[in-house]
Amino acid sequence: VITSGTFWPGLHTPAPCLQRLAILVMLSGIIFLIYNRRKKMNTCNEQGFIIYQLLIKQGFNPDTAKLITAQAAFETGNFTSPIYLFQNNPWGMKYPKSRDTTATAEARGHAVYSTLESAVQDYWLYYTYFKYPWTWQSVDDFVTALKEKKYFESPLDNYIKGVKKYHLLYFYA
Repeated sequence: VITSGTFWPGLHTPAPCLQRLAILVMLSGIIFLIYNRRKKMNTCNEQGFIIYQLLIKQGFNPDTAKLITAQAAFETGNFTSPIYLFQNNPWGMKYPKSRDTTATAEARGHAVYSTLESAVQDYWLYYTYFKYPWTWQSVDDFVTALKEKKYFESPLDNYIKGVKKYHLLYFYA
């Protein structure tokens, strides 16, 4: 063992070249994690298609179901957020105070659903309660309507850009 000094009685610190190697290995690991996270964020995954099928089953037309699926992908970081994974909440819905809901509880400031199907049913309740149209001309129109009904607080342009990204990725790539 090549050592260059005592680190702790009985233990020695590695030589500088081994320290540099350890740092390179750690940096490589960090870069790998960042790359995989970015890759995960930019690829379709099974969850999006499950949500889409549940929306169709619930009664949304295919074009509107595509928009709502893209919204869910954007809201959840492509179905990777803890609120999606642990609360079955694809849209980051809050627990409603003034409408019927299928949510079973509230956690982390958001509604908790027993299944993805119950989350889709709740989105249907939300959609009909706020009287959204059943067809849309564009992603921009859909997202603008969400903003007008105070569904989200972030800047309109950012939300449109995010929903468009996943709309293209899932349905037109």
